[in-house]
Amino acid sequence: MNNHSSKYNKNKKLFIWAASLTLFFALIEIIYGFISGSLMMMGDGVHMGSDAFSLILSLIATMLATKAATKSKTFGYKRFEPIAAFINGLTLVIIPIFIITEAISRMVNPIDIIPNQMLVVGLIGLVVNVIVGYILTKAHSNLNVKSALLHVLADLFTSVSVVVAAIGIKYFGATWLDPIGSILTSMIIIAGGVKITKESFNILMEGTPEGYSVDTIEKIVKDVEKNLTVEDIKVWCINEAEIYTIIDVNSTSKNDNKLLNKIKEKIETTLNIPSKNIYVNIN
Repeated sequence: MNNHSSKYNKNKKLFIWAASLTLFFALIEIIYGFISGSLMMMGDGVHMGSDAFSLILSLIATMLATKAATKSKTFGYKRFEPIAAFINGLTLVIIPIFIITEAISRMVNPIDIIPNQMLVVGLIGLVVNVIVGYILTKAHSNLNVKSALLHVLADLFTSVSVVVAAIGIKYFGATWLDPIGSILTSMIIIAGGVKITKESFNILMEGTPEGYSVDTIEKIVKDVEKNLTVEDIKVWCINEAEIYTIIDVNSTSKNDNKLLNKIKEKIETTLNIPSKNIYVNIN
């Protein structure tokens, strides 16, 4: 088994554990959220449910990423990783919007909240999220893992907020902490979701990967030989780990193979793009 497959297999096992724990506690939070009347707890339960879905999606992406390329899928299934990250990012934006709407409604028409149950379940949720977060930190990092981890970190922050709100309600009668806390945590979650969505969308649109630029590649090519013209450069990635580039140049060189190899070697050395992923067309 090569190192690449080993990393994916490790991630697969970790995702299974993380998804199972998250789904189990999401059901507990939703049930006790209704019982206690806490919007924060219900919101966190729904969000943890979406996290379980995102972890399952990440698990599927991890399993598919190891499948070999075929004649109909020449890049294999690695593109499913940014697709999963994109969907996860969207859920981090959409779900908190509904929670914010309900929180505003609760501020206008407050309801009774049972703080003891809210506090106990919030503390358990805090422990569960710490465990799941720790599990995911052991995974081989990529955009797919980052999006799943962001879900868990958002839940961790929400669990802390639930505990703080429960204490405030229990000892000071500050029921307003529940909807206000829901709004603040939702806004933080949305910010993280937007970031993940933008990164994954850029990959899906075959945009220039972060840390790379057409101008930099053009400069590298011209440094190899001054008497050539760069006609076109395209640089993209299948997932955040696999960068590709196609370069069209006009040159008066009498040894195209030597020039091609020099360009590939220079780009590989400077930008760490494997030579097999560099395509140079010399006219």
